[in-house]
Amino acid sequence: MNYQDMDEQSRDILKELGNIGTGNAVSSLSQMMNCPFEMETPFLRIVKYHEVARILSISEEVQTGIIVEVFGKLEGVFLFLMNESFTDTLLEAMLGEPPKDITNPNEMERSVICELGNIMCGSYIRALSQLLDMEMDVSVPDLCIDMGGAILSVPLSRFLRLSEDVLLIENVFHLGEKAFSCRILFMPEMDSLKAMFDKIGVQ
Repeated sequence: MNYQDMDEQSRDILKELGNIGTGNAVSSLSQMMNCPFEMETPFLRIVKYHEVARILSISEEVQTGIIVEVFGKLEGVFLFLMNESFTDTLLEAMLGEPPKDITNPNEMERSVICELGNIMCGSYIRALSQLLDMEMDVSVPDLCIDMGGAILSVPLSRFLRLSEDVLLIENVFHLGEKAFSCRILFMPEMDSLKAMFDKIGVQ
């Protein structure tokens, strides 16, 4: 069983996950940054985990990755990814100056980045919890700044029971006159993937 087994109605449920999650994220980010923050309707698609780096063309690009584990009736990993330019812009907006070296952030910069990742992943985790009526707990965010290919190797090396299918959520942010994209990957454990399908009626 995998994401490819979903019918159109089930895919519509996942689209609703994107809409609810985006609404949650916009509200939380606007409060965090104390300024209007806009996001376009997210684009959700199902991809194979080993193809993510190629599809996103990030293997050799510096990325900021925040990993959040999910526990409870649904278990898995959310990975929030944003590129170097977006990370620099957000830190400058929050702290008043750009980071000196994004690959080696100071304590305050790390805190801001982790909080951002926590908000983004948490927005979709809450949406998923509401849609599936399944209670979930989350871990403290884990920050990793490295080449995209290296970051993507972390979940598979740490969590061996993950599904090879990944829910990829692509978001476009508008901050002032600039637009930035970021991605969220949801990798459920195999048993949790089955539980998700049972909830949304996939046979």
